[in-house]
Amino acid sequence: MRRIQNIGICCLGLIAIRGLLFGDVEKVEYLTPPIITGKTIDQKIACTRPMREGRFNISAEQKEGKVLVHCYGHGGSGCTTSWGSVFKAIELYEAKTAFQSVKEPIRVIGCGIIGLTAAIELHRRGYEVAGITASELYEIPSWKNAGYFALVSVDTDPEEQENLNTIGMCTFQEYKKISEGTHPYISSECARLVPVYCSADTNTGVEDLEAKGLTPSREYVSIDFGNGVVHHNFIKAYTYFMDTTRLMLQLCREVDRLGIPIEEREIASFSDVKESVIFNCSGLGAKELNKDEKMVAVRGHLANLNCQAGTGHMEYMIYTKYKIDDQDGYVYMFPKCLQVNEYDTQGRHIYGTLGGTFIPGTDSLTEGELKRLDKQEFKKLLDRNSMFFWGKPYSQVELDVLKTSL
Repeated sequence: MRRIQNIGICCLGLIAIRGLLFGDVEKVEYLTPPIITGKTIDQKIACTRPMREGRFNISAEQKEGKVLVHCYGHGGSGCTTSWGSVFKAIELYEAKTAFQSVKEPIRVIGCGIIGLTAAIELHRRGYEVAGITASELYEIPSWKNAGYFALVSVDTDPEEQENLNTIGMCTFQEYKKISEGTHPYISSECARLVPVYCSADTNTGVEDLEAKGLTPSREYVSIDFGNGVVHHNFIKAYTYFMDTTRLMLQLCREVDRLGIPIEEREIASFSDVKESVIFNCSGLGAKELNKDEKMVAVRGHLANLNCQAGTGHMEYMIYTKYKIDDQDGYVYMFPKCLQVNEYDTQGRHIYGTLGGTFIPGTDSLTEGELKRLDKQEFKKLLDRNSMFFWGKPYSQVELDVLKTSL
């Protein structure tokens, strides 16, 4: 304990010196932490992100008598890049001379955020969308996404970064319309500007937004959770919290309103599709469907909270590097308030979601190995979050709450 106190005193001294030199003394932000115990965990969620090494595949080609427009491989940034990616894919389709006058029916493969958005935007441009086909409707990452607007969870070549930022910036403008209530088919409840707290050495993924003056300038702060836990040398930035479940529900309703049918069916080959124009938004399925060996399955884990966790933490986000037992990891906390699955398609109320993990190459694991991995990662996730918010591992926080109740 004495060693921890000495480190804290040194940190305060360094902060004071930096303030004298640069005039940016950290201010203290008093935040309410979520209560994290067995009674407040609503559900543990594991999902697999469809990441493509190097760059997304946004391209158009003619193959075996069909026009194929690919739009997949977005990793954990599907919501952050959805509209920008779809707009680019449609532009590529329209730019081909052979396609300019074509009004043939289009089949969309995949019903995640990219597939739904593609179907809607194609319809809005006057194309006939024959329907959306997907092997899975609800057990996909788009419904489970935590909702932090940032260009993270992607594996991008350096030369592709500018293109990635352009796609993200285009999508940012759509969320801006949503938050202002001016979007043509998504309501303002689906996106709001929220403070996010990150350690100074964390790449927040919103730096480009700040540089362009699209979000308020960052501040240097200390975080005080009012329970003896204080974190120094943090950044307070702003970005959109995307209420992804509400967003997906509204996208599905718009697809239904436009009369675009959705069918649940496995497509093993593009030849299984009768339409001659295909928008391939199949995500991880593109590895087999498009024979794309650059596709990587990335496992992610989240823990949803229930009403017993409190509500004070629903007004901010956490996205930060955090080390315990000399092991690096990340702590996520986002104010998600609705969760959908195949048994509850209209959603159940939750009170925030905790994360997170990013484990590539999990498609090679057996079912037993995957279960062991999930169990191990959920323990790490809950311990990291408990240490960050309460200064104690998960089991100790639960014990302390039990003692208090007695």
